[in-house]
Amino acid sequence: MPLSEAEAARYARHLSLPGFVPVTQEFLRAARVHVVGAGEVAGPALLYLAAAGVGTLLVDDPQDLGPEDAASWLYGAGRPGEPRVLAAMAAVRAGTSLCKARPYATGSEPTAALVCAASPAIARAAAAQARLAGLPHVVALADGDDGEVVTVPAGAPCYQCATRLASGMTARPGASAAALGALAALELVQLLAGVADGRAGRRIDLEAGMPQVSATVRVAACACGRTRKS
Repeated sequence: MPLSEAEAARYARHLSLPGFVPVTQEFLRAARVHVVGAGEVAGPALLYLAAAGVGTLLVDDPQDLGPEDAASWLYGAGRPGEPRVLAAMAAVRAGTSLCKARPYATGSEPTAALVCAASPAIARAAAAQARLAGLPHVVALADGDDGEVVTVPAGAPCYQCATRLASGMTARPGASAAALGALAALELVQLLAGVADGRAGRRIDLEAGMPQVSATVRVAACACGRTRKS
C-alpha cells in the first residue's frame, strides 16, 4: 500500500536520504519487530524504531518498573511496580500514532528481532531463538559503561560466534546505554529497509564512547552453519 499523505509528510526527511525511496519506507511500515527487553538500552531503541516508521513493535519484558528505571528515556520517576511492557508501549504510542506497540506473544509472527537483554544468558537465548526462526536480528548488550552491538542477517554468523566475554556488569544509566540502543536500532532499520548488506554480519564495540566496527566470522563447527531455515 502506498504511503498516505500523513506518512509521506512525517517521513519526508527520511525519503531525502540516499537509498531511501517510498517503497523503502513501506518496508519499514510492514515490519514487525520482536523487541526483547524494555530497560535502559531498549528505551532509546524503541523510540528510534517507532520514529523511523517501523509498523509494529512487539515488546517482550516480564519485569515490573523499579527504581533503576527512573533514569530511563521511557519511564521517568514515580511509576515503580507498573508492568514494564505496558509502560513501554504507552511511551511508544505517546511518541507517534503511526507505530503499533503490542505485547509479544506466541503467534505474533515477527519479521525481525531486536535483543536488548539484561544479561548475556538472556541475550544468547533470545538470539538463538531468532536464528532458529530465520529472523534477521540485532543484539545490544551493555557491559557497564561499554557494550557491544551485533548484527545478524539471516544466514550470517550467529551471535554466539560474534560475541566476546563480558564482565557481566549491567548497563549504567547515561549516554553509553542510550548510544548502544540507538546504534542497535539504526543497524536494524538498515536491515529492514534493505539499505545494508543483507548477508554480512558485523559487530560494533562501544568503548569509552567510541564505536569500533568489525566483520563477524563464523566459528568452525558452530551450529549456525548447519541449521539455517530455508
